[in-house]
Amino acid sequence: MIPRTFIIISFLTSICFFSQNHKKANKIDSLQNVDSIQKFIEEKSTEYITVSDQIQYKDQCRSTADSLNFKPWIKDDFDQNGLTDLLITGNTSNGPKTICILDMGNEFITKKITQGSLYEPCAFVTAKDCKIEYKSNKILSRLGYFSDLKTDHLIYKFGEFIEENSNPKRHNILEIEFEASACYGNCPSFTLKIVSNRDIEWLAGDDNTVNFQKYSGNYGSKLSQEQYKDLLEILDYIDFENLAENYSVAYSDSATGTLKITYDNLKTKMISDYGMMGTRGLKKLYNVLFDLRGNIEWKK
Repeated sequence: MIPRTFIIISFLTSICFFSQNHKKANKIDSLQNVDSIQKFIEEKSTEYITVSDQIQYKDQCRSTADSLNFKPWIKDDFDQNGLTDLLITGNTSNGPKTICILDMGNEFITKKITQGSLYEPCAFVTAKDCKIEYKSNKILSRLGYFSDLKTDHLIYKFGEFIEENSNPKRHNILEIEFEASACYGNCPSFTLKIVSNRDIEWLAGDDNTVNFQKYSGNYGSKLSQEQYKDLLEILDYIDFENLAENYSVAYSDSATGTLKITYDNLKTKMISDYGMMGTRGLKKLYNVLFDLRGNIEWKK
């Protein structure tokens, strides 16, 4: 019997192959050199990078970059809509930076791929079969210790590039609880509690100004079926059950996200994430939860 995972991977690869062979010509197809790509970025993106044939890596990253021998820019259909997208690594005053410009048909949108030198001093990006291969070292402590080089395969899903899961498992989600702590700044502190009948409670603490309205105290509402379905799909896809229980950035003054999922036969999964950078999938989930504060009609 052919393994289910193999079938899913083959199916996803075939989708990418199909989109590549049914692409419509667009502006990105005509870009052939540094000058044309630089001009395109300046016209279509608010992210500033300097395009070059040579990426200016820091000393601790250069030997790894040389051994990988990757290209500064790659064209592919990352969102698989039949239009060519552009993945570019360029130079900035803070080191190399990678962005992806997606042709959505009626507009170009830019997604940041690298996550900043305070979090990962070395990052190397390439792509194949509509996926991004992302290699990076993370800073493990304020003393400057680096992690080993880790490789993630990223796909465009839920409107972001997140870690690929070729075989997501469905769970019976009973309750979602999320707490965002305050920080040394203006980070909103709040707690959300969502149960399986789609009821949602919001306890708004400090700095909860949403859509120019300040919130404080307890509020209640109900998610739409689509909002709740989107949450469940993200949770299942990011494989929350097998994520680490603790994540932390090495820099200070950040907020902590605490996630508790009650699922299946009253199992629980707790995740504490200082800096809320644990995984790209978690970051997407956090963004959705933060945005719920402004996407619902609340009653106090």
